Amino acid sequence: MQAFSKINLYLEVLEKRSDGYHNLSTVMQSLGLCDLITLSTEVANACRALKLQLTCDDPHLPVDKRNLVYRAADYILKRYKINVPVSIKIEKNIPIAAGLGGGSSDCAATLVGLNKLFSLGLTADELCEIGLTFGADVPFCIRGGTQLAEGVGERLTILPPHPTCWIVLARVPVEVSTANIFSKIRLDRTRAEQSDKNVITTKNAIAAGNVAQIAGAFYNRLTGITAAAHPEVNELIMKIKTLGAINAAMSGSGPTVFGYFNNEDTAKNACAELKKTIQSVYITQPERMRMI
Repeated sequence: MQAFSKINLYLEVLEKRSDGYHNLSTVMQSLGLCDLITLSTEVANACRALKLQLTCDDPHLPVDKRNLVYRAADYILKRYKINVPVSIKIEKNIPIAAGLGGGSSDCAATLVGLNKLFSLGLTADELCEIGLTFGADVPFCIRGGTQLAEGVGERLTILPPHPTCWIVLARVPVEVSTANIFSKIRLDRTRAEQSDKNVITTKNAIAAGNVAQIAGAFYNRLTGITAAAHPEVNELIMKIKTLGAINAAMSGSGPTVFGYFNNEDTAKNACAELKKTIQSVYITQPERMRMI
């Protein structure tokens, strides 16, 4: 299973909920950069006593209950009384804790993959309902493509396919706490009305297939908060623009910055330049494929 990364083309935080989460309005886009999730009932003899075996080629990623993949698989095996050992292998390409939805997408691919492997017959809506219990971005990752997400991320509206362009991703080498970033948000009552107008601008640009208009509408309420703690974020946004991007912005709560390019050669040259000082740099394109 391919577990696609994502970026937030638009992200506004509307209000804090009684459950402690925040209502959002965000336009998310799947990207071709992806992890690979392999599920199998073929488990080594030495591990057959384990109902669930999770491995990953990145030693920095935990392979126990701290991992969303493990928790989601454990839930499915127990809920549907699946009594055969399951092996899950994660091949990481999406950087960890980068604002690109890698953990949520891996979780989504695991849910979809187990549904297929064991012919459970779960619908997309049912998978999304389960996925939401593991993370707000999981429902989007299950459906993928280009979508408007509202609420905590569970209310999804499919948008027209994103036009082709080249996207450069660069991760600032700092650690960002999403919970800490959200705790510093200052809300006001005018945001919902203004957000509706801004979302319409983004949706119209996508519907028109106009890359420049989409890039011109980039917005992320969290950028200022993250950049206040890590000025490198704004510095990277500016640098990517100087390297020929139409526009650049931060994804999620950071620290990854993305830039849109019309020209593949310009994007590749930007990557080469960025790699001189930044380890995690990628070039990719919008992804239209859906998990389900």
